[in-house]
Amino acid sequence: MATLELINLSKRYGKKVWGAKDVNLKVNDGEFIVFLGPSGCGKTTTLRMIAGLEEVTEGKVIIDGKDVTYLEPRRREVSMVFQSYAVWPHMTVYDNIAFPLKLRKMSENEIDKVVKEVAEMVKIEELLNRFPSQLSGGQRQRVALARALAVKPKIFLMDEPLSNLDAKLRVKMRTELKAIHNRTGATTIFVTHDQSEAMSMADRIVIMRNGKIEQVGTPDDVYFYSANVFVAGFIGTPPTNFFEMDIVRENGKIHLKNEHIDIKASDKVQKVLENYNKDKIIVGIRPENLLITKDGENVIFREKILVVEPQGSHQVIAVELGEQIVKIVAPAFPKYFKDEIINVTLDQERLMLFDIDTEKRLEGI
Repeated sequence: MATLELINLSKRYGKKVWGAKDVNLKVNDGEFIVFLGPSGCGKTTTLRMIAGLEEVTEGKVIIDGKDVTYLEPRRREVSMVFQSYAVWPHMTVYDNIAFPLKLRKMSENEIDKVVKEVAEMVKIEELLNRFPSQLSGGQRQRVALARALAVKPKIFLMDEPLSNLDAKLRVKMRTELKAIHNRTGATTIFVTHDQSEAMSMADRIVIMRNGKIEQVGTPDDVYFYSANVFVAGFIGTPPTNFFEMDIVRENGKIHLKNEHIDIKASDKVQKVLENYNKDKIIVGIRPENLLITKDGENVIFREKILVVEPQGSHQVIAVELGEQIVKIVAPAFPKYFKDEIINVTLDQERLMLFDIDTEKRLEGI
C-alpha cells in the first residue's frame, strides 16, 4: 500500500512530440485509479514512467514521499500487468508465479504459501501444474495477475489487461479485479480506453487527451459534471448530443434556439446565463435526458424516427435534425418504429452548457 504523486510529469519524443505533458496527480493509499482516454492520449506513457520503464523528460514520480523518478524499476516496489500477459511459456503456472519470489531469495515454504494464496485469490489453484499453452486467454491473464500480486507491491499497475479477452469475459474479469482490489487494498492504477470499464471499476477516473489531463473525478463527477465538451462526449453510451445554439433574450426570458430546436430556459438555466455575455453556446444533452412525450408542453422538437435500435432493457431512437443524427434512450416499452413522428422534450436538470469558444462547462449547471 502506498501513496503516489506525479509532479509536472512529462515525456518528450524527439524535439517536438510530447507523449505526456505536465501530468499532476495525487493518488491516495489503497485507491483504484483508472487512466482513460483515446489511443495516443498518453495514458500508457504515464503508466510506464511510474513503473520506470520509460525515461522521464521532466517532472517527478513520488512514491510514499520518496522521489523514485530515476530509480530502476525493480527498486520501486511496483508490479505491472501488461496487455499481452507476458507469462513465460516454458514455465508452469506455479513457476511463473514463484519466479519473482525466488529472485527475492524467499524460502521454498514461503514461496509455496504465497503461490497457493494468490492462485486461490485469482481462482487458478487447479491450474498450477499446467503450462501457458494449455490455458485460455482469461486463464493466462489470471496467471499474470497472480504473479504481480505475489510480490505484494506498493503500487499495482495494469496496462489494458482485459483488452484481449472476449466481451463477456471482460465484464466478468473487471468485477473480479475490483473484488481482488477490495481484498488486497493495493494502490492500483489501471489503463483502459473502455469507458464502461472505467466507470464500473474506478474510485476516480483520470481522463486524458493529447498527453494532458482533462479531468479527474469519481465516475459520477465525470459523467454528471463533465468539465468540457471532450469529457462529456467521451463518457457515455450512446454519446452526448451537442448543439450549437443561439441565446435569445426576449421580455426577460431566455430561449436556446437553432433551426431545429427551441428550449425555453428553466429558472436554473436562466440564472446561469444571465451574466453570460455571448450570443451563442454549446448545449449538451445526454440521450437518456431526451424524453419522448405525447403532450405538447415543453416540446423542444418534433421529428420522424430514422432508426430504432432495440437493446432489450431499453431502446435507442435515432432522429435526423438537418445533417445531425440525434439519439434518444427510451424505455423498452412502448415500442417505437421507423418513420413514426415523435415529440421530444428534455430533463433540464441534466442540461449541460459549454462556452462556445473554450468548450468549458459553465459553472452552476
